[in-house]
Amino acid sequence: MERAPYPFEVEILERFSRGGKFAASPKGEWVRGYLLTFKEGYSYEMWKEYTQFAGYLGINPGTYICFKRYMWILKKLGLIRLVRRERVVRGFRKSFYAIAPGMENSPIWRRPEQTMYPSVDWTVKPYEVKRALRARYRAKAL
Repeated sequence: MERAPYPFEVEILERFSRGGKFAASPKGEWVRGYLLTFKEGYSYEMWKEYTQFAGYLGINPGTYICFKRYMWILKKLGLIRLVRRERVVRGFRKSFYAIAPGMENSPIWRRPEQTMYPSVDWTVKPYEVKRALRARYRAKAL
């Protein structure tokens, strides 16, 4: 069922639509806005809400496993903290997260993966370079 965008999503939608598809991924800012609005949340609930937000943008939201990994990165960087765990009937316990004190306005929210892995070249390469790299790696595989 479709829902109306949350107030924090509207600002991200406007900024992302101006930057095009190659703008920075809004996932970190979305998680920040969600946790500021609702105070806490668990990964699956946030992922379901993020998939609807990604539908508004027309981007691929990724899998739940990717979202869990993203939450792990945010936790490792100290942006979020584990608040509590809740037992469930089956499966793993729900882990509720909240923003760590003092990290509400950190610039790391915009690009947490680049902060976590600074040695990786995060630039978008031209098509010709990508094609040459693919050809080189295919030759190695054969």
